[in-house]
Amino acid sequence: MSIRPMLPLGIMIIFFALLCGATAFVIIRNKLNIADKIFTLIRLFVIYALVFVIGCRPVILEKKYEFSTKNLDVLFVVDTTISMWAEDYNGRQTRMKGVTKDVESVIDELAGSNFGLVTFDDTSHVLSPFTQDGQYVKDLFETFVSPEVFYAKGSDLSLPYKDIDALLRSSAKKENRKTIVFYISDGEITNGKELTDYSDLAGYIDSGAVLGYGSDEGGKMKDGGEGTYYIYDYTTYDDAVSRIDEGNLQKIATDLGVPYYNMYKNHESLQGAVSMIKESSKTVTQDGKGVETAKDTYYWYAIPLALMLLLEIIMIIRRGRL
Repeated sequence: MSIRPMLPLGIMIIFFALLCGATAFVIIRNKLNIADKIFTLIRLFVIYALVFVIGCRPVILEKKYEFSTKNLDVLFVVDTTISMWAEDYNGRQTRMKGVTKDVESVIDELAGSNFGLVTFDDTSHVLSPFTQDGQYVKDLFETFVSPEVFYAKGSDLSLPYKDIDALLRSSAKKENRKTIVFYISDGEITNGKELTDYSDLAGYIDSGAVLGYGSDEGGKMKDGGEGTYYIYDYTTYDDAVSRIDEGNLQKIATDLGVPYYNMYKNHESLQGAVSMIKESSKTVTQDGKGVETAKDTYYWYAIPLALMLLLEIIMIIRRGRL
């Protein structure tokens, strides 16, 4: 047992002594009989003593300690093509707004894990290998901007395959790790290429999900994401509209061996999936080897203090002072 005073101990002792002395002076000069004076002094001194002990903050020092470690590598694969800036999320917001919000929520829930980020537009980019700096990954999302239509070469969901493969193989080399993959896209393929078979990667993945953003009605996109004009479709002679392709997303989910969630229709499923992933992390108890942890015990004294204060209120009421 040790103490960690909330204020300097010397100041607390002086204040306690002055308070007891002033109380004794007032009570002794009171017109109560001797028995009542003694009983009152005992009650008040017990209250003061309990407050003093709580202020000293008694703690139990332990060498055994627990720390939570997430044995997880969490990889986000994010489609950053123009269509992900289509304005059909939660009214007129862009799909990427929803992606950013959901990814930040996953990072917060799985804090302590290693996070990686791969994005793809006209090529694939490893923006972050696995790192425990979740805030860094969050900040990367704030830098995302929609490609300008002049430079866009169409959507291809197969582009990130090699980068995903490399990061998953890296994670597989780590001992006692679980690998989680969130593949995030609207499912559109607009460059005419066939979707790559992702099934060879399933053996490296323990959990995760394919997350689909977009609606059947679709949404229009501004050139450059924050531009003034919507992208024009010269085949329909109207503003271009992007619609979710759930067939492609379902195929990727089946290949990877993870569920597919439409984030407009089944958003709660992601929360449930993350909760299950969170439970798979483990808590390890080890010997601190000289590193001590302090366990507070002040609440042991808070209960009798509350009872003494209740007794004091009852005494005052019975004497008709309220």
